[in-house]
Amino acid sequence: MRDSINKALRWALIPALLVYVASLSLSGLAGIKGQLVLRDLAQTCGTPAGVGLLSNLGYLLWLAAAAVALFTAYSGQPGVRGEQRELLACGGWFSFILCIDDMFLLHDRYIGQTFLYVVYVVFAALIATRYRRQLMASQGELFLLAVALLGASIGIDQFQPSEVDQPLAYKTYQLVEEGAKFLGIATWVLYWWQASALSLKSARSSTES
Repeated sequence: MRDSINKALRWALIPALLVYVASLSLSGLAGIKGQLVLRDLAQTCGTPAGVGLLSNLGYLLWLAAAAVALFTAYSGQPGVRGEQRELLACGGWFSFILCIDDMFLLHDRYIGQTFLYVVYVVFAALIATRYRRQLMASQGELFLLAVALLGASIGIDQFQPSEVDQPLAYKTYQLVEEGAKFLGIATWVLYWWQASALSLKSARSSTES
């Protein structure tokens, strides 16, 4: 029992407490009331449950991809090693970064869109180049499809007309852009789930043999 309590303190309770205190402290320094930090956003804004639904689902899908890939990469399974482990770790951390960006609108409010988009494209290209063999062994066409859909979303966003000047065209562009993004995220999750499942299956086969 002592080991379980120590593990809970080290990996769950203390980190969670630090995040909790830091969030309230930093928000207070920024002039944000603690109650606004603690309460659910929909509750604070008084909006129906459907407001922001697809955006929230997008966060969950990014996190799902990150969780699956990182868990497999760091599972310690003897068959998950070398470049396959590196691929899963890169994909997991990349998914986590994309989730944080999407959740806190880093590309809209704090860091330039063009800079972040270029960084994402370069990183995705590096993954595709560096781990080409591992990608194709785990249905890499899903990875390419996800990148294509997400890239299409970014491209559409760059040419999106002004909401004030062309409201109808803006709505049309928005529907297509967000649709491509959501489909891209779903395909992205599917790829990392597939890659993780195949890696664990290979690890199990190695152990049995």
